[in-house]
Amino acid sequence: MSEPKKVKAERLKAKGKEAKQPPPAELPAPTELTKSEIENSTSEIKMEVHHHPDLHHEKKPWKEYLLEGLMIFLAVTMGFFAETIREGISDRSKGMEYIKSFVQDLRRDTATFSAVIAFDTKNMVALNNIFACYDSIQKNSGSTGCLVPIMKSSTSNRVTNFTDGTLQQLKNAGGFRLLNKNDKDSIVAYDHAARAFQNFESTLFQQRQDIVRGIYVKLVDFKAEHMLFPDSIAGNVRSPLLFSNDKALINEYFNDLLLYRRVIMTQTSQLGKLSKRAVGLIKYFDNKYNLVNE
Repeated sequence: MSEPKKVKAERLKAKGKEAKQPPPAELPAPTELTKSEIENSTSEIKMEVHHHPDLHHEKKPWKEYLLEGLMIFLAVTMGFFAETIREGISDRSKGMEYIKSFVQDLRRDTATFSAVIAFDTKNMVALNNIFACYDSIQKNSGSTGCLVPIMKSSTSNRVTNFTDGTLQQLKNAGGFRLLNKNDKDSIVAYDHAARAFQNFESTLFQQRQDIVRGIYVKLVDFKAEHMLFPDSIAGNVRSPLLFSNDKALINEYFNDLLLYRRVIMTQTSQLGKLSKRAVGLIKYFDNKYNLVNE
């Protein structure tokens, strides 16, 4: 069966195109590499691998290491100095707070001192009459009216209570390290004087006070004692003042009154000196740190 003309024409056309294509070019025959060329090529590949940009680290010069070390040292040193300055400012601030608080304590102490001195001075007015009163009783055992103000002035006393909260903090919390030497020495000296006074007050003074009270309860009649306090005067004591006319006991009582008078004089003198020291410290700190305008 003959193929259609159209199909036959296309087939012939295709064969014509294939006949027109040039023959493929022949590839050159591979040349054989010598052993030396192969070794050189391998060495070059290794060098390229070793010198790859991503794997290459250049060694820094020693000056650069020195500079980096110096910068680190300076940074640490500056940080240390900054912290030291900060702590110094904080310490000075805390030290100033201690001084302000101590000055306030001193102001309260001086007010207490003034009250105790005024109380003792009033008692001394009556105790100054013990000599004349003793002579009066020796002449007339019933003439005991002069004893009334003396007894009222010798049966009680006032204790000096110090405001020492700041001092205790300075001692126990290590606050003294925050103060300069002059300030610290001034406060410590005041503390020593205050403790010496407290020791005198709690021992010798209190002992004399207790002795006077002990003889008083033996010597005074109960009914008279009831009328003596709190506000009676000599004319109001209608019962016999003395329970006993024992001259030895009366003599002992006046001797103890004399000793009691002496310790009151000593206490008043010491307290006056302590008050002057406190006032001096207040002025010292006020002038040094301008606390008056605080």
